Amino acid sequence: MGHRNLRFAAVMGLHTFISAGTFLLGKAAADAMPTLALGLFRFLIAGAGFLLLARIRGLELWPVAKAEWRAYLWAGFLGVALNQIAFLGGLALTLPSHAALMYALTPTVVLLLAWARGQERPGPRKLAGLALAFSGVVVLFSGKACRTLPPHWILGDLLVLVAVIAWAGYTVMSRPLVQKHGAQRATTLSILFGLAIFAPMGLFGLPHLRLAAVPPMAWIGLVYLGLITSVVSYLLWFHALSMKEPSRVAIATNGQPVATAILAWIFYGQAITPAFAVGAALVLGGVLLTQL
Repeated sequence: MGHRNLRFAAVMGLHTFISAGTFLLGKAAADAMPTLALGLFRFLIAGAGFLLLARIRGLELWPVAKAEWRAYLWAGFLGVALNQIAFLGGLALTLPSHAALMYALTPTVVLLLAWARGQERPGPRKLAGLALAFSGVVVLFSGKACRTLPPHWILGDLLVLVAVIAWAGYTVMSRPLVQKHGAQRATTLSILFGLAIFAPMGLFGLPHLRLAAVPPMAWIGLVYLGLITSVVSYLLWFHALSMKEPSRVAIATNGQPVATAILAWIFYGQAITPAFAVGAALVLGGVLLTQL
């Protein structure tokens, strides 16, 4: 049991490190490319990567896709289409540290969805944690009133919050698929179904893409999103779901806001404002309280 917990900690530690890089490098790509075009390129890269891995391992995909197409269609819509439109669009408008803070609400949203599905019945302590976590978001948004946050940051934060809700739904519904079909097969099919949904929308972003104006860092961000985030990180997430229930997996991501804020401060010189510090403390404290 101890070995299993150690392996889980290692998997989620690596996932947290990759996610911190996602918010920073993804920001460079999101700033330079139209959201729909960026999402299309990201999941074309990811889809090719997963298909190559499936071929190497000899995984059969079509029989599972045919039998479980409704479940994977929903997984692809939530985890790829809706999540990425909201995430990449929001990231282009807000700061990486704010996006990471929004994602710290994932465990809370997962718990709410599990409660709605009758999987959990949170007691007073967990309900207090929910209230505390969302109060942190209120503190973050309240900066608009004192003119510390530009309006587009607020819109960006709200879009990322939509992405969080989509990701939480994806997490809750994906665990049975992982347990039944394995982490790599479930991830591959989710990505491919999501790409099929996203591709027609992504084509609308291509006319607005100016390749000559895209800086090198944005291309690096795109490759990072396509290979490291969408392949390695997704596989780690699904592997963790095969070991623990969704709420426990989600709570293990609490280090993302802190790691992202520190890296943004080191590499981009982004100040850690008092509003962000207070909001982060409330969100992280509330999320932790829901899992005690």
